[in-house]
Amino acid sequence: MENFPNYITPKLFESRYNHIRKYLRSNNLGALIAYSTPPEHKWGQTGHVSYLSGWANHDRITDNLVVIPVEGDISLLFTGLPYMFPQIKKVSYLQDLRMVKPVDPNAIAIDTRKQTNVGTLKSFAEEILLILKANKLDNKKIAVVGINNMSILLYQHLKENLKENFHIPTEDIVAEMRSIKSPEEIKMLKHAAFLGDVGFKKMQSSARPGIRGIELVAEMEHAVRELGADHAKYWMSSGPPNKWEDTDLDIKPHLRTLQSGDIINVCSYITYKGYWSHGMRIGILNGDIPKSFKNIFNIARDAQNEGLNTAKPGIPVGNIAKAIRENITKHNWALSGGRVGHGCGLDYSESPIPSESNTTPLEENNTIIVHPAFTLPESGKMFIPLGDQFQVTKNGINLLMEFPREIVPLGN
Repeated sequence: MENFPNYITPKLFESRYNHIRKYLRSNNLGALIAYSTPPEHKWGQTGHVSYLSGWANHDRITDNLVVIPVEGDISLLFTGLPYMFPQIKKVSYLQDLRMVKPVDPNAIAIDTRKQTNVGTLKSFAEEILLILKANKLDNKKIAVVGINNMSILLYQHLKENLKENFHIPTEDIVAEMRSIKSPEEIKMLKHAAFLGDVGFKKMQSSARPGIRGIELVAEMEHAVRELGADHAKYWMSSGPPNKWEDTDLDIKPHLRTLQSGDIINVCSYITYKGYWSHGMRIGILNGDIPKSFKNIFNIARDAQNEGLNTAKPGIPVGNIAKAIRENITKHNWALSGGRVGHGCGLDYSESPIPSESNTTPLEENNTIIVHPAFTLPESGKMFIPLGDQFQVTKNGINLLMEFPREIVPLGN
């Protein structure tokens, strides 16, 4: 395996642009504007700009728009500093790169109130209108997508200055496209999943009594980052299996000192060149698994398997959650908030969402993470021992992670 593989090619970007231009023509639109927040804002929509420009890494720290006119060159508009131009050129095939004035007065950007060595910058809206004019599209509406995480300042700026050209479509065409992964994207997601497995294996080999959870997490994250991950983070909960009801899930630093016999539950948040790996695994440190704990784990895994076995093209995505709920109800368990997972790709959470109310049909090459949050019957404590990221295939699913789906032994 290449150390830092990248399977996304210029040909793939061209196919995306062609699909969007077909959409624009069929809806009599002049252009599409796609917005994303920076990748560091990882819980929101960060992937549209990544998907259309290739600039998916954490060098992207400011507001960005990709402008795709129905005719003419595709443009990347960004606020920032001059050093970003060579950064973008290393990862993006786009040629028309335009630095613009920020709408946020506190943005990481050049001082536009005095003369600088980059000349006079135009605003987002001014550059967009110039693009429309250059391609004789002045009288056409512009579809603006990705607004769910757009700042009010930027939204107002575009709406007020683009005026009658400004148009919010009922459906986000880029989100729809992104929900079905190309073969190249599946390879990227598999590599991200491989990195997630590296972290779990590091937990298995390095967990030991006497260290704090934060120390083990640091070793896991280091193992993944040195292999090229843009981002690596793990939450952790730990404690004796007979007192599991007293444990806390820590996304913050897990400061508890690990002890022999502990159950350790972890969750990965990994990105590689923008693509996410996300999963949950569980193990026991230098001890035997009590029968009572093994029983609750098996109930959770069996319910999860019911949901996974349901998934195939054509069924409502909500059937995954329905199958899980119906299975655990037999054991007097419940789902915490009814949530069992989310789509996962260039965003941590994207379409399709496997909520029971979602009737959208699954499609081949959807990629989803299923991690039901169970409520244990006696205490109401949340329990998430497993999270499985998978690709929907013609006949079912393909799990992207390979680390064992069981209570694994930890430590020497």
